[in-house]
Amino acid sequence: VSYDDVLEKDELVNRLITASWFSGLYDDGYCRAIRSDYQLDWIPASKFHLDPAASPRPFPADQLAHISAQPFMTKLKWFREQMSAMKIKWEDGRVQIKVRRRELLRDSFTNLVKLNPNDMLRYWRFEFIGEEGIDAGGLAREWFQLVTDQCFNVDFGLFEYSGVDNISYQINPSSGIANELHLKYFYFLGRVMAKAVFEGHVIAAHMARPLYKHLLGFPITQDDIEFVDPQVHKSMKDIRECEDVEFLYLDFTTAARVFGETQTIELKPGGEDIEVTNENREHYLHLLVKYILFDRISPQLAMILRGFSEVIPPNLLCVFDYQELELLMCGLPNINVQDWKINTTYRGAYAAKRAGHPVVSWFWEVMNEFSEEQRARFLQFSTGTSRVPVQGFGALQGNDGNIKLFTIDSVEMNVSVFPKAHTCFNRIELPLYENKAQLKKYILQALQLESVGFNQE
Repeated sequence: VSYDDVLEKDELVNRLITASWFSGLYDDGYCRAIRSDYQLDWIPASKFHLDPAASPRPFPADQLAHISAQPFMTKLKWFREQMSAMKIKWEDGRVQIKVRRRELLRDSFTNLVKLNPNDMLRYWRFEFIGEEGIDAGGLAREWFQLVTDQCFNVDFGLFEYSGVDNISYQINPSSGIANELHLKYFYFLGRVMAKAVFEGHVIAAHMARPLYKHLLGFPITQDDIEFVDPQVHKSMKDIRECEDVEFLYLDFTTAARVFGETQTIELKPGGEDIEVTNENREHYLHLLVKYILFDRISPQLAMILRGFSEVIPPNLLCVFDYQELELLMCGLPNINVQDWKINTTYRGAYAAKRAGHPVVSWFWEVMNEFSEEQRARFLQFSTGTSRVPVQGFGALQGNDGNIKLFTIDSVEMNVSVFPKAHTCFNRIELPLYENKAQLKKYILQALQLESVGFNQE
């Protein structure tokens, strides 16, 4: 059987859906839509539209669509050129940020409250009060790192660890209880993150995948639940596959834990009195996705988006897909392939020979041949994030917080020609390819399909 002509590069390019401003392009999932009062609506992805000609950097739609189909490094160069063109000249005014190190976050917050959107495009110069040092870029990098580290610190209350691991973050739905100024701080953080992107600085904290999708207006689907709560994701799959859902005795409610206390949340008015049946289960699942990924964090998300869009025009940001956005914001990771290889386990047909199996050997050769970007994309594909633990791949965690090493399992080619990822377990199913070229081809195509929102069925 020949699998070589299943899906070619040209078809993949034609299926690119990163250019989300084309109305009606999406037919799956839901998107957040920003109203004129900065509140958010939840709309079908097919109705989402982003104006490519919006100020302050209008572009023809076909030009943006062309850029969106280019390799990441080409997009990045173009994006940097746009940011440079937007930057206000040095001689037209600068912003001085003075902070005390011991009161860094409070002083930074107070400084930014005074700035208007135009000020966000000016040159910034930083001074740590009481310390000698000229800001030639080093102080700026330190400031962005320290401020974002404090904002993402789970003890501050704005964020919590994602359901997949303890190295990426999601919005804390109860942030208002932890911090009464939480919405102002989310707005502050949106501006800080966007200014970091504008200036080319990286942010150490990695967010859960749905947040990158929200920043872009990329469609949210049931699959995104896995990156927030893997147990709920599994339950939802079981509900969909159940022959008669009435035997599960569900109603239109869900449970939410708020600082250790369990609360019952109605997914629709009168939800406690509405049973889930085979006829209404899809509606129930949709409302559950909406609640988990939108409703319970909507006020916080609205403020992040408001702050972010004050600096970065949405039509320019959307040339990136959500995986590229993580790379843009957090930088390309330094992936040590040898460390990765040493800390990998094998299953199925690969268990006996391990790295000595021909397919596995080809796999590691391809990883070594890949560019930094391609390795980062594959890491996102297989673990859900491009971040490598500080201790290396030997410290890779699963969704339960325990060490779960990267695992390669086998699958027959007649089952799937593409590798399949199980991100909660840091595991991929790698087909038993016939040669190295075939392996490389389908890995690259799987990464492309993943980035544009198609599954590999």
